[in-house]
Amino acid sequence: MRALLALLILAASLTAQFAHADPCDRYRATLTREAQAVFGLGAPIPALAAQLMKESSCRADITAWDDGRGLAQFMDPTAEQVTRLFPELGAPDPYNPTWAMRGQARFNRWLSQRVKAVNECHRWAATFKGYNAGLGYVQRAQRLSPQPGVWFGVTEHINAGQSLANFQASRQYPRKIIFSLQRRYASWGPLLCNGVIA
Repeated sequence: MRALLALLILAASLTAQFAHADPCDRYRATLTREAQAVFGLGAPIPALAAQLMKESSCRADITAWDDGRGLAQFMDPTAEQVTRLFPELGAPDPYNPTWAMRGQARFNRWLSQRVKAVNECHRWAATFKGYNAGLGYVQRAQRLSPQPGVWFGVTEHINAGQSLANFQASRQYPRKIIFSLQRRYASWGPLLCNGVIA
């Protein structure tokens, strides 16, 4: 009887432990490998994991209301753009987690090379806004900004043509990733904007 009771307690403990596991945990090794292949050993893996959590709650099988697909929520035109930019990825396959993480890392790198920034914190904020809203909105806002390289507190407040609802959502997107969600993954690597108050 005691053995059965001990077994039941152990089973309940394991069930509770797995019920609270973060859904991104299963992708940690692949995300680390793909991010480091693109960004080097100092890759911002916590922020990239946070981006996946924000995009899909780390669900590879999801299709969003706007037709974003898979783990990294690539819409069809963006998935096609990513494969044109990075032909080594092969045909678009956004429901494949490895393809999605490879595309996510490479596309973020490509975006980051096309925005202005006074430092890496502001570069990643503008990059994430570009991933979510589109690079054109970021570049137009930076052209209109009195301080184009300062994202937080300055350029983030410039609406360069989005609807009010889309602007507000995409303005919060980098903040949610950088200042909230990436802390869940702090043990995975270096944090972006560590110590910055925005």
